[in-house]
Amino acid sequence: MNSYHQTFVDAVRATGGKNAYRTLVVQGPSTDIEKTNDLMTTLPIDTVSDRMMAEVHYYTPWQFAGLTEDASWGKMFYYWGSGFHSTTDTERNATWGEEAELDGYFQSMKTKFVDQGIPVILGEFGAIRHTTLTGDDLTLHLNSRAYYLKYLVQQAKANGLLPFYWDEGSIGNNGFGLFDRSNNTVSDQQAIDALIDGLN
Repeated sequence: MNSYHQTFVDAVRATGGKNAYRTLVVQGPSTDIEKTNDLMTTLPIDTVSDRMMAEVHYYTPWQFAGLTEDASWGKMFYYWGSGFHSTTDTERNATWGEEAELDGYFQSMKTKFVDQGIPVILGEFGAIRHTTLTGDDLTLHLNSRAYYLKYLVQQAKANGLLPFYWDEGSIGNNGFGLFDRSNNTVSDQQAIDALIDGLN
């Protein structure tokens, strides 16, 4: 990986023009925040100072953020975070990857990169909507999802990470989309409000 990163930096800089000084983004292993903290011990050597950024993605826990059906290794989580666990649908409450773990992961990026003068892009993050739920379960799920997004953005800002939400255009069940691209309207105002609230 280090060799590929160095080849990338050298190749871009060699083309000249604005590539001689533009900011370059180097992704951590699999863009996984934990692997990046554990394995990305060096960055490529650059001929230009202060023009490199690191990138990771964040979908933790995947059982809440992206899992669309139960797997052999774990069930889907519908509810995440302090104050948002279900008392009636308890097998769908998150059992890991909640606030304390998010805090630790983001702090690790601050210590490893941000505090060393290397900005970090949170190039993708998000959580899908399980809109096949109904009644109180759906309400609690959507509220916990909004809390997840708000909390994540708050902690990204607090640790100097630059968050970019993943809107893949899907506005139905299991979708990340915030906007209906077929008619240019907002499809998920609750999530947008949560993202904005996280920055305030």
